Amino acid sequence: MATLTTIIITRNEEANLERCLRGVDWSDEIIIVDSGSTDRTEEIARAHRARFFTERWKGYAEQKNSAMAKATSDWILSIDADEELPAETQATIRRIVAQQDEGISGYIFRRKVYYLGRWITHGDWYPDEILRLWKRGHGRFVGKRVHESVLVEGPTRTLQDEILHYSYADLEDQTERSKKYARLWAEGEYERGRKPNVVDAWFRPAWRLARGFLLRAGFLDGWRGWLIAWNCARETHWKYRELSRLRRGAPDL
Repeated sequence: MATLTTIIITRNEEANLERCLRGVDWSDEIIIVDSGSTDRTEEIARAHRARFFTERWKGYAEQKNSAMAKATSDWILSIDADEELPAETQATIRRIVAQQDEGISGYIFRRKVYYLGRWITHGDWYPDEILRLWKRGHGRFVGKRVHESVLVEGPTRTLQDEILHYSYADLEDQTERSKKYARLWAEGEYERGRKPNVVDAWFRPAWRLARGFLLRAGFLDGWRGWLIAWNCARETHWKYRELSRLRRGAPDL
């Protein structure tokens, strides 16, 4: 019978990891690559029989590739520490692994985000389609400093099953992480020689706002939909503002 390895990367995830691991503790193998947690992350991981490794931070894609390289099963499931598999999705994954469908190399799921007390079902955040299950040896993580993705060799299939994502603790958490992601993105683009322009700095944010709130019906999620669209636009502006700063050689603000 085919087997499944679940891979997770962590750093100070004691608030989320228990919930995450409860949904995957039936896996044949759980591998966690940690980048220096100072809380109970390791204790929680080992309580769920996870193989726990501490490594220096190498970037999202390389950190996950390192976890995948340690896997010994036939299939790989990648999940973030702040995510959870509902029972229906667990059943689907078990069925896929048991069937050993030779024709499909990877599976794409829908990610649903829990934001400020409510599940989001419209706008840029839903459905957030992500490839999270693939045959070992058929996929690898690629990407820049942030927002990595999985490149799979062979056909993939999109499922209706959801992965639940418990996103930001509050608006302050969202703001700080948006700044971090914007900085990492800008540093990567700067290294590749990208030059920003006025369209990037102002049109792209305006487009993100209009697309998320109006074209993709984010307004149906009420004030949360507005906050999501506005924050996506703000982060887009920060990306290009930071890239411009790096190009000018100006000091960090």
